[in-house]
Amino acid sequence: MTPMTPKLTLAIILLTWSTAAYAQESQPAQQLTPATTPGQAATTLALDPAGFAREAAAANAFEILSSEVALRRGQSPEVKAFAQTMINDHRRAQMDLQNAAKSDNVSLPEDLSMEQKQTLLALEQAEVSQFDSAYLSAQMKAHDQAIQLLGSYSVDGPPGGLKTYATAHYPALRTHMVRAQSLTSP
Repeated sequence: MTPMTPKLTLAIILLTWSTAAYAQESQPAQQLTPATTPGQAATTLALDPAGFAREAAAANAFEILSSEVALRRGQSPEVKAFAQTMINDHRRAQMDLQNAAKSDNVSLPEDLSMEQKQTLLALEQAEVSQFDSAYLSAQMKAHDQAIQLLGSYSVDGPPGGLKTYATAHYPALRTHMVRAQSLTSP
């Protein structure tokens, strides 16, 4: 079997994300809700405090790291401004998450998933002319996942600092998604 080239890997990632992005584009902002009901999400997402903290920390770390790449490689001033907002907002969110985890006696690892690491690599290797589109697609996918995670935990998670964090940061994620979508629209 022939190994996949970085361009082919990026093309596969973009195709996967563009399908999800297209489906999201047809929904008005007020309809951006988790794809599953909270009860369904509980079976597919780690909703125990440690699992939630791990997933939320990785989501924030990915947003920060991918946006730092966008500041270096992005072409559009609007994309770079969006990236700076993501860095600022997700650094604050990560600090809030650390405090919430501490109040719930949960350790907070910041390891990225394999998928997140691969996406970062693909962004680093993306052709300059395709970077902004690839970055925005990655942002929409990451925010969709984070919206599902925080939405589910804010409903089904046990009371405590982490549930308060999920409830407080959920609206900002929806706003980020709408802004990313607006940057991809002509």
